[in-house]
Amino acid sequence: MGFCLIATLAIAGRAQSAPGASAAINVTHYDLNLSFNFAAHQLTAKAQVTFEPLAPTSTASFLLNENLRVTAVNDAQHNKLNFQRSEANVVVYFPTPLSPSQPQTITMAYAGVLSSTALSPINGLKTAYIGPEGSFLLYPGEWFPLAGYNTDRFTMNVSATLPPPYGLLASGQASAAPQADNTVVYTWQETTPGFPGSLAVTPLRPQTFNIAGLTSNFYVNAKTPAALVNQYAQSAAAIAGFINQKIGTPPTNTLIFVELPNDSLPSYSSPGLIFLTQSSLGTSLNYRLLTDEIAQQWFGDLVSPATLNDAWIQYGAARFFEALYVEQTAGEQAYQTVINDFAVGALSYPQTALAQTAALYPFSPAFQDLTYDKGAILFHMLRWELGDARLFAGLRQFVAKYAHQAVSTQELQQALESASGMSLNGFFAEWYHGTQSPRFQNQYTVYRLYQGGYRIVGQLKQNLDLFSMPVELEVLTDGKPVNQRVQVEGQNSQYSIATADRPRSVKVDPHHWLLINTPDLQVRVEIARGDNLVAAGDFPGAIRHYEAALKINPISSLAHYRIAEADYQEQNWQGAADQYRDALGGDLQPNWIEVWSHIQLGKIFDLTGQRDRAVHEYEQALQTHDNTDGAQTLARQYLQTPYKQPRASA
Repeated sequence: MGFCLIATLAIAGRAQSAPGASAAINVTHYDLNLSFNFAAHQLTAKAQVTFEPLAPTSTASFLLNENLRVTAVNDAQHNKLNFQRSEANVVVYFPTPLSPSQPQTITMAYAGVLSSTALSPINGLKTAYIGPEGSFLLYPGEWFPLAGYNTDRFTMNVSATLPPPYGLLASGQASAAPQADNTVVYTWQETTPGFPGSLAVTPLRPQTFNIAGLTSNFYVNAKTPAALVNQYAQSAAAIAGFINQKIGTPPTNTLIFVELPNDSLPSYSSPGLIFLTQSSLGTSLNYRLLTDEIAQQWFGDLVSPATLNDAWIQYGAARFFEALYVEQTAGEQAYQTVINDFAVGALSYPQTALAQTAALYPFSPAFQDLTYDKGAILFHMLRWELGDARLFAGLRQFVAKYAHQAVSTQELQQALESASGMSLNGFFAEWYHGTQSPRFQNQYTVYRLYQGGYRIVGQLKQNLDLFSMPVELEVLTDGKPVNQRVQVEGQNSQYSIATADRPRSVKVDPHHWLLINTPDLQVRVEIARGDNLVAAGDFPGAIRHYEAALKINPISSLAHYRIAEADYQEQNWQGAADQYRDALGGDLQPNWIEVWSHIQLGKIFDLTGQRDRAVHEYEQALQTHDNTDGAQTLARQYLQTPYKQPRASA
């Protein structure tokens, strides 16, 4: 169901491709019986899978974690079926063709060791793990035979016999049957079609909270402060109440929260079950991430994308509600800051339309940026075009009508048009099917009127011939600003604005309602692309993006700083020092660059045996009085003790 990767983390996932041609199937139900050998990190499973062919076929293809070895596949009459394993794909062969829409049931037995990130569907991250300290099996970990990733809604029964003190956590209704040998048979049944394919086995006992109609159970490490857990419980109730007020149709009144180790997915949302790593929980409340995951109980669980081309509905809506809750708690300016951050991701992969995201791997940076960030921007722009009342009325109708169903972008459009009485054909043609963003030029003349006051007559020019949207203009005057909504049609649109006070300037889209391709935003996009490549270890590729940012804005301190970081990691001390100096001579945006450039220069001088020059840089850092990320504390530490490069771990 829902996932969220750290923005700067570059994930290279393997491609999903079945060997040979296989007709599509629709999986509808699983019965899973699981056995665990915690000491050996081993999972043994028997999966009974019910599915319907969507066309005549003699094969059915499933995804299965490459660490798991299939030992047998049988049909409903217990006849052995042939199968072929190729990387993550298991293709099952049937002796006679299967008819469309006729339910079929197979049983697949498999086993394997899940102990590390090796062969994980998401490179470098654990998505399935078995161990004595606790185990987790996430839907993206492909630990059971999958088809129709994130689109085929299914029901599921899962059972396991566990010794004390372990318990099983999953989606649905739970039962526990104690056995004579002191073990317990745990069973979870999810009878509503959805994505219940994530579970945890834990020795932990829950911390339970009942707040404002939400029961939340937290299974977290004993080292996690109780006060922090209480903050999360209070915030979870407030967030769920906020979303329910906007959307209605609450999917659940109980949530289970499970803490994961830091080398797993940063967060993941499954029906009634939310996973957060230790780092994601942090040392203070991360309410933005919490909002994103709780929102996916509505968008992702209650309604889900019909295809991965519709995945922006799930992930974009979740991130949009994250921004809305920021606005609720921190104000309009904070909301605009979040939206501006989303705009960077929205423009990072301009060659791919949202309508074509099914061609991307779901855990690739491109899929993440487009479905999360551009998806959120679409909801944000719909808020501007429709207004709050009509947008949320449409979303309420949409969620209520399609509860527990897979939904398409066309169905969302129809729901919003029904609620608003407006046609959105142009909007979705531009922003869902299209890939370009407008660039505006504003030309105007100010006239002083004989009867008093002023009139601005102007023309907005932009590069997209089919563009049709309202654009906000703000006139800054000697008195109060004047804001006006102007309908822009095509590449040239006229406007006229009257003011009582003398105009000083006219701003286009001052509150960032539109995804406008400005030079400042392009600089941020290039830097973000470079950051992703640094995270993947591609320093030369990253530097090319940073240099592209400098071509747009030669005094971008952030671009110089990022090049310096790349040089520093490669121990190119002279190159790094030059770039830190250029960062200090640039626009110093953001402000923290000044203090950290001085600290980094001091470290370079310490590493090259120039202690006096290092001390000077640390003193310069202290004079900024900027304590971003503990900079002042670190500068004082290095003033007392010269910086030494940490030894590489064995």
